[in-house]
Amino acid sequence: MKKNFLLAAVLSLTIAATSFAQTSATPEVPRNYKPQPKELAPMPGELTDEMIFPVLGKYDYVDKDGAVASVTVTRDAENKGVVWINGMPQGKFKADLKQSPGTYKIPVQKTLQNDVDGAVAVDATAADATDKPAPRYSGKSLKEGTLIFDSASHKLYVNVGAKFDEENPAAIFPEMAADDSMATVASAEEVDATQENVKKSEKKDKKKTSLAKGTNYVLTKVVEVAAAPANMQQ
Repeated sequence: MKKNFLLAAVLSLTIAATSFAQTSATPEVPRNYKPQPKELAPMPGELTDEMIFPVLGKYDYVDKDGAVASVTVTRDAENKGVVWINGMPQGKFKADLKQSPGTYKIPVQKTLQNDVDGAVAVDATAADATDKPAPRYSGKSLKEGTLIFDSASHKLYVNVGAKFDEENPAAIFPEMAADDSMATVASAEEVDATQENVKKSEKKDKKKTSLAKGTNYVLTKVVEVAAAPANMQQ
């Protein structure tokens, strides 16, 4: 009987000591405690058309005679996947988005006359049943082509006359292939002479094939820099 009593007493003391240790280790929380609200990160700015479609904007094109022409790329009012290229020698034409964000296919079409105010050139004398003026065409038929914007170099590559390559649209532009090969050679100096000769021969073959298909144009995007405020404090 005494043994059972002693065991019960020891067990009670052990449980009490354990409960006291757990209670003392846990900090007391005041009843009126309210945690500090976490600071919220600022809301990101609204995405603009130029952010979603980086091809949009103004470009400079230098022809063979050194003359600089201004070319603009604008989004179609009804179809976000269609852009209009205005200012090219062929006239104003459209391109369809194939691979986001900057690869477009130029479909076969009849070009419009270039305009300077960004609006579609129209013929005031011709009107349809809805009293809307009919578009004024340049009379030029445009073959299939490719349009690619390189966001790294801010250049627009345009090919007119070659069929769009679904697997590798950039293959038609030797300028883009040359840039890629130069970067590869610069970062891989251990390539032996045999491999370099093979790359050079393949590059020449691709260049001859690309130049034989259509006409390529390289345009440089005009990047507008925000002006600093005049009364900026020192």
